[in-house]
Amino acid sequence: MNWTDDKKEIAKAFAIAPAIPVAIVSVFSLPAGLFVFMFGAPVAYACAALVGIPLFALFNKANISGWSYFVLGGSLCAVPGILLFTKFRVPLVYSLQSISGFSLIGAAGGFIFWWLYPRKKFKNRQQTNLPGFALIVALGGALSYVYVLGQYDYIDGKTLSIKHPFVSPMDTNVTIEADGQTVEARLPKGVPYRTNCKIRVVVWRELFNHKKAYSLSHYPDYPQAHHYQWLTEKAQKGVSKSCS
Repeated sequence: MNWTDDKKEIAKAFAIAPAIPVAIVSVFSLPAGLFVFMFGAPVAYACAALVGIPLFALFNKANISGWSYFVLGGSLCAVPGILLFTKFRVPLVYSLQSISGFSLIGAAGGFIFWWLYPRKKFKNRQQTNLPGFALIVALGGALSYVYVLGQYDYIDGKTLSIKHPFVSPMDTNVTIEADGQTVEARLPKGVPYRTNCKIRVVVWRELFNHKKAYSLSHYPDYPQAHHYQWLTEKAQKGVSKSCS
């Protein structure tokens, strides 16, 4: 490959842009900042390679050089990281705030890349940022909404004396006491339903109707019970089926 000055500038931008947002997050994550950077930086560079390089080639071919489009492109680069860290087989609420966070980090990386290369390279090119800016406002509003809905709390609850399989082979709903009333709650696959027991319950707001949703978390008197399917046979037999 013939490394012209222009290609060197592009490589420099790709080398710097993914690291800076991760470094900033690491500073705000002290004392675990070093671990965050060591783990986050490779993910950021992998995302830049998988999505950023093809996207930049597309932008270059289409003569797109506005900062707003690179911000949006940076958010798109975050998709592999989002997929990697999204928690499966649990309510989506557990991942909403990380989705917003990864998108923001990607957007920052996209802006830094634009600042390092396209801003200087195409400074004389006339191009409106208005459509891209409108999309940023829409995306920012959606991510803010998602971030707020990603908040969840742990509250105290109690299981009832109802007929239900001790361990369900799939996610199911059960009736419990929580928030001072009787509610329907999600019982995750493999978590035993112990009757008349105090239990910690996760509560959040549903995505569209904002109704409260509940999910059983763990039993304070036997925290290991929610790992029932991974316990030894002896340990499984030691989990009582009732607290009455």
